[in-house]
Amino acid sequence: MPDVIKPLVDDQGEPLPPEVAAQQIEKLNIPWTDIHLYQPSNYAWPKVLADQLGVPVINHARRGACFQQIARQCAVAAKDITSDDVVIVMWTYISRLSLQWPSRTAVPFCNIVDPYWGWKTVILGFNRLFGLEPSKTSTKDTEDHIQQYIEKSTKETYLDPMGVYNRYYNSLVLQSMTDGFLRATGARVIHLSVEIEPLLDQLEQARLQLDPTLREPYVIPDPTEWYSVPVDYDSCHVILDPTIPPAENDMHPSVTHHANFARHIHKLYFK
Repeated sequence: MPDVIKPLVDDQGEPLPPEVAAQQIEKLNIPWTDIHLYQPSNYAWPKVLADQLGVPVINHARRGACFQQIARQCAVAAKDITSDDVVIVMWTYISRLSLQWPSRTAVPFCNIVDPYWGWKTVILGFNRLFGLEPSKTSTKDTEDHIQQYIEKSTKETYLDPMGVYNRYYNSLVLQSMTDGFLRATGARVIHLSVEIEPLLDQLEQARLQLDPTLREPYVIPDPTEWYSVPVDYDSCHVILDPTIPPAENDMHPSVTHHANFARHIHKLYFK
C-alpha cells in the first residue's frame, strides 16, 4: 500500500524497477525500515471498512502471518475485546509454514513468484519479511546456519505427507480454539479466508496422500465431527480479482482490491 512503503528512487525521483531496487538493497545493505513502515495501511480493507461503518479499528495483522501467528495475535487482543466489538479474522493459506523463535518469525517456504521480493528476501534476512530488523548479534555465518536448519528441518520434518497432514489437522484445532475464545468475549466474530478451498477439503486431500495404514478408521477424532468454524471462502474472490492490476510494487492486492473488498464485506455482513 502506498502509505506504508517508501520505494527507492532514481535521480529524477522515479521509483526504481524491482530488480534494480533489489540490487541496491543488497549492495548498500539498506535497512528494511528505510523502505517499509511497520504499521497498518489506511488503504487496507479493515480501515476502509471501519470508515464506512463509522467506527474505530484496531488492526492486529502481521506481515506474512501463518495460522500460528494469526491465532497468537487474536490471543494477544482477546483481553481487550468487549461484547460491543466486532472481530474479523482473515485466515491465510493453511499451507503457509513458519517456525517460531523468541526474536524471529520465519516463513521459509513461500509461494512467491517475484524473484526479487520473495525467497531472496528471506535468505538475505528473513526478519525483514515481517518488518523486523535483523538481530544485532547475527552474522553471515549464523544466518547461513539458521537458513540451513530451516531448509533441512522443513523438508525432512514438515513437508512430507505425514507432516503436512499433522500440521493441517492441528491448524483446524487451533482455528477452532481461536473461534471459541473470541466468541467467549461476547463479541460478534466473522471468519474470512484468503483461500477458496475449505480447510476440511484440503485436510482430506492431505489424508489421501498418507500411507493407507495411516488413513482410516479415525482413532483421533474425525474432524468432520468436531470442526464447525463458519469460514467465508467466497469473499476472497473480490480481493483476489485477477481482472484488476495488482499493487504497483509487487503482486499483492492493490488499493482498488482493498476498497472493493471493504465494500463487499460491508454489504454482506453489515447491511
